[in-house]
Amino acid sequence: MAAEQDLKLEGGAAPEEPPKSGKKKLILIIVLVLIILGAGGGAAAFFLLGGEDEAAAEGELATEVVEEAPAEPAQYVILKPEFVISFQVGTRQRFLQVSIEIMTRHQSVADALALHEPMIRNEVIRIISAQPFEELRTALGRLALQQTLKTELAQIMSREAGSDDVEAVLFTNFVMQ
Repeated sequence: MAAEQDLKLEGGAAPEEPPKSGKKKLILIIVLVLIILGAGGGAAAFFLLGGEDEAAAEGELATEVVEEAPAEPAQYVILKPEFVISFQVGTRQRFLQVSIEIMTRHQSVADALALHEPMIRNEVIRIISAQPFEELRTALGRLALQQTLKTELAQIMSREAGSDDVEAVLFTNFVMQ
């Protein structure tokens, strides 16, 4: 019987040890959760506070860009009437109607554009007529045409008015048939 009691005691001692290891596991899990939460909070704080520094740097950059902006307002010279240009595409006659405005920031250039409008209209018609009709149907083709016109008009203004400040050529109406 004493042997049975020893076995029971040994058996009784065994159940006391698992709760201790269960408490250790619980403490270990709590510590791991706290570490993970701390790391997550630290990472969140780092990115949030780091983002403010980047935003501040972007704000400084934006401030610099604003300071470099030209002081004079944009002026638009409208070339009236609209241009109507015909294209021979295969056996068909096609037409392009386009309204053009020229953007500048200098009154002297705007005045020179108005003064030299006949020459400008001639160059615009010459350049547009040289373009393939199918190419003008694409956005890239129209963008390339705008850039070509801007470059050509800037050269005319440089030669005739001494200033090549043509900022943009804008199509305010562009109809192809």
